[in-house]
Amino acid sequence: MKAPRPTITLGFNVLLILYSAGTGFITFAFSDKAQNVPIQGLVLTSLIDFVRYLIMMFISAWFIREFWNRLVADLFSIRFLAYREAITIVVLLGLFGL
Repeated sequence: MKAPRPTITLGFNVLLILYSAGTGFITFAFSDKAQNVPIQGLVLTSLIDFVRYLIMMFISAWFIREFWNRLVADLFSIRFLAYREAITIVVLLGLFGL
């Protein structure tokens, strides 16, 4: 009997996104660019950047999923990619700086 294959869950993606956002916030907060910014500006800037990050992440994940499912899966006879898996790929590539 085979063990069930682990899947990427919504909770995993939420934690991964929050980790990515947290590292980005801390990196910016301790950078030279943030030294003269008041705390209200820092919070507002971070919230705007987080919304922009989410929008770009969802769009990029959609493109990756479509590219994978329409080309890569057909060329190499491998399984399709779920949207939640594409989100994980996008966030990890961002964390690794690629």
